[in-house]
Amino acid sequence: MNALLIIFTALSVLLFAVSWMLLLTSRGNAWGVRALSTGMASCVLLFAANAWAAQAPPFGNMRHVLCALPLLLYPVWTYLRRRGVQATAGIAGVATVALIGALCMPLQAGWRQAPALQSAWFVPHVASYVAAYAMLTLSAVYAVGAWGARQAARLTSAHMLARLAFPFLTFGLCSGALWADAAWGRYWAWDIKEAWSLITWLIYLIYFHMEVSDPSARRIMLLLGFAAVLTTFLIVNVAPRAAGSLHTYAQ
Repeated sequence: MNALLIIFTALSVLLFAVSWMLLLTSRGNAWGVRALSTGMASCVLLFAANAWAAQAPPFGNMRHVLCALPLLLYPVWTYLRRRGVQATAGIAGVATVALIGALCMPLQAGWRQAPALQSAWFVPHVASYVAAYAMLTLSAVYAVGAWGARQAARLTSAHMLARLAFPFLTFGLCSGALWADAAWGRYWAWDIKEAWSLITWLIYLIYFHMEVSDPSARRIMLLLGFAAVLTTFLIVNVAPRAAGSLHTYAQ
């Protein structure tokens, strides 16, 4: 099983990386899309292998989440293409980076659900957050690239992605509180992960209510929000206080 997990992860990384490189050229669009679609198919096999190894939905640790992230970008890709937004290269890039991160982590093929994860809230809560984080990552990519003649169009795409992600972010926050009440008898404990989830949500809430028209200010707010996403998703897991976190099973 370990060899199978490595093979599927490496194959997915290769396909997404090839897609990314092709899509960054002016003539590689068709083959780049084909490589991306094949990478998604490989990622489905990886997701199934993780589920088989864990004997549970594979959303319970960081490696599982990074492996699932490209799949949650697929419907976003479909939606954006219908809206005329060309995000294929960005999606290929985000998927590549996520799976390289997964390759650098322990396989955890023998991972099993902690008692707190054995809840009906487990899959919808985690999947909504991962979908939100995936879209916000893509939004940040557009915000970083919003310079020069294409600034307005890219900022519009970044804003659209953030707006699309916000309901998922909100559902993740609310479902987490309901899950915490069912598991621990309280909706909120000011755990480090909970606190940064709330900070992230508030930053994007402020962004949407500011109605900022200045491109530089909009870019700064979107990147500040993404910095909070990275802190919530990655940094708090290695912070000293994370050792006493209620969410240590997610590391």
